[in-house]
Amino acid sequence: MLTTVLSVVHNATTLLFGVYVSAAFLGVRMNRKNILRLLCFSLVVGAVYVGSFLLLGADGTKKIYPLIVHLPLILFLTCFYRYRFSLCTLTVLTAYLCCQISNWFGIAALNLTHREWVYYCVRIFITVLTFVLLLRYVSDATAQLLQKPTRSLLILGLIPFVYYLYDYLTGVYTSLIYSGNAVVVEFMGFVLCIFYILFLFLYFKQYEEKTEAQQRNRLMKMQQLWSAKEIDTARRSAQAVALLRHDMRHFLAHLSLLIQNGELDKAQTCIGEITAAVDETKNAVYCQNEIVNMILVSYEERIKENGIAFSHRIQLPETLPVSEVDLTSILSNALENAVHAVLPLPKEQRRIDFEARIHAGRLLLSLKNTFAEKPHFADGLPVAAKAGHGFGTQSIRCVAEKLHGSCRFSVTDDLFVVQVIL
Repeated sequence: MLTTVLSVVHNATTLLFGVYVSAAFLGVRMNRKNILRLLCFSLVVGAVYVGSFLLLGADGTKKIYPLIVHLPLILFLTCFYRYRFSLCTLTVLTAYLCCQISNWFGIAALNLTHREWVYYCVRIFITVLTFVLLLRYVSDATAQLLQKPTRSLLILGLIPFVYYLYDYLTGVYTSLIYSGNAVVVEFMGFVLCIFYILFLFLYFKQYEEKTEAQQRNRLMKMQQLWSAKEIDTARRSAQAVALLRHDMRHFLAHLSLLIQNGELDKAQTCIGEITAAVDETKNAVYCQNEIVNMILVSYEERIKENGIAFSHRIQLPETLPVSEVDLTSILSNALENAVHAVLPLPKEQRRIDFEARIHAGRLLLSLKNTFAEKPHFADGLPVAAKAGHGFGTQSIRCVAEKLHGSCRFSVTDDLFVVQVIL
């Protein structure tokens, strides 16, 4: 009786492990809504599994397990969360590989004790422990790595795919590898899984360092752009001052004549034109923070050239509670997405509103823009219409969560809204 109960618990924990780890590896957030959705899916699949077990037995169910569990899970993640089919397949295969950790420990315990109930207890315990460790230390890394180009993903998916085929062809559909000790046989899967997780961790560290270096390089380019604009502004200002000095006598004489003739409106207009001409030679100063100024100045020319109405309400101090690299990543991605979203619209409808301030010691950012086509959402993120797009919003969320902040994407009336709290 105890063995039967433990067997049921083991099958349930293994199923839940595969479902939740596959989703977490994709980047699905483990909030209450997603936990319930994945649980409902698991219950349906579990019911199908039980039906198959009653009809076909353990061996028959094991052979069609990919059709009643793995394939439905891939399709569910693809259709419901709008991830690519290839990515969902990769995460499901990776989760399957991770199951080999508890599998080997269970078989090792069985060989040592020769008690079946010990086998199930060990497997349940290791499954839960592995689940917690993967969610805490590995899932974020895999979610970010899956943003890489398809060619790079082939490297990540090769080991899980090969092992999946090998395990089913030699251990489920045939018994080619079970002529020896099962502990030795399953040890290969265990070692392979451990090395693969280490590979993911190290690969992610390298990817993270490369990404950070790219952000630093982007920041340096912005600083160079800012310096170049300042030099150009200084040069134009000097020329403007020299010109004004040269024409000052004529200018004052003309103003005096206008005033004497009572043409005060014309005099005021003339003064306004000269003032505007001088002001055009200056870079806009949006706030006291240099990085925010640099980012906005770098987009200033693009915004003007494309006839985009840009309004801003920025109240930021010189120092912010966010690193320059992280701030650059969030704000640049948000502005880039906003510019891309408004360009298909007629010029009179192109609009971007930006607001930034400090409240209760936290940085609040809000960016609103019009759009040509209303975006669809999956797991709180807008779904990219084209493959290779949509990384900007994912990057914003990853950085926000890394800093223990939050971000929200929504649509209000005719505006797409990005809100970030750091």
